Amino acid sequence: MRDKPDRLKVYEFLYNRLPFSESEVIEYEAMQRMEKLEARFEQYLMKIKTSNMFIHWHAEILVDKRMEIVNVLIVTDYCYYLFVLHDLEGEYYINPFNILCNMSHEAVLDLNRSRQLFDMFREQLIDEGKYQRPIILKYVMMNKAFRMKGKRSDLFLEEQNLPYYLKAIEHSAVIRKKNHHPAST
Repeated sequence: MRDKPDRLKVYEFLYNRLPFSESEVIEYEAMQRMEKLEARFEQYLMKIKTSNMFIHWHAEILVDKRMEIVNVLIVTDYCYYLFVLHDLEGEYYINPFNILCNMSHEAVLDLNRSRQLFDMFREQLIDEGKYQRPIILKYVMMNKAFRMKGKRSDLFLEEQNLPYYLKAIEHSAVIRKKNHHPAST
C-alpha cells in the first residue's frame, strides 16, 4: 500500500558505505522516525475498507520558506483529510499564542502554521465544478504517553481515538447523497 520515500531508500543504501555530514545524519534519522510513524498509521488503515478512498503518503510542502510534512492525505468523495503524525511523549499545553509547549515551557509545535498549511491545500485542492470538498487537518499524536493539560484543540487526534476516527471516515466514504455529484479525482 505504501512505498518508502526514494530519498530514504538512498540513505539506507549509502549508510555505512559513505561518510554522512551531520545534517545528512539528522535528516536520515528524521526520515527513519517518519517511516516508523507512517508504518504504524498504516496498520490502523489496514483495519478499515479503503476502496472508496485515495490515500497519498508523505508530502513535503513549502510553506513560508519552511518545509512542512503531511504524512497522509486521504481523499473521499466528500472530504480531504490531512494527517500530520507526531511521536510526542509527556504532558503538553497550548499557550496563549496558540503554540504547543512541553512542561518545560519550550515551544514544540506552532499551531498558527496549521492555518497556513490548510490554506495552501485549499488553494491546490480546488475541485472542478461547483462542489468544493471540505479539508480537515489533524495532528495525530502516535504515542500513548502524550497528554494535554488545560485547553484542548480539535486539531489533535490521539492514537487511542484513531481507529474510531478512521472508521468514521470509512463510513462517510460510502454514503451516497441525493443529487450530489462530486468531481472525480
